[in-house]
Amino acid sequence: MRYRLGLTLGTNSIGWAMIRLDASDTPCGVIRSGVRIFSDGRNPKSGVSLAVERRLARSVRRRRDRLLKRKARMMRMLIDYGFFPSDPNERKRLE
Repeated sequence: MRYRLGLTLGTNSIGWAMIRLDASDTPCGVIRSGVRIFSDGRNPKSGVSLAVERRLARSVRRRRDRLLKRKARMMRMLIDYGFFPSDPNERKRLE
């Protein structure tokens, strides 16, 4: 038996159909078909995306990490150029 599988991809669903083909590859019947519907990833009451909170938390973490890296890079440069002591205890004392 020859058949063809057809898919349709939507934003919240995937539809499929298995179609029987005759000898000349023309459709002659539907074997099976179906659809899978997914939640749209939004809050049903407000319509806001469920990923907003995760995205905000991630951006806060990235901003903090960038700040800490800038501070560490600046401290390394100050130590390299002799503006700060290389001994960690001496640096703490200056702070």
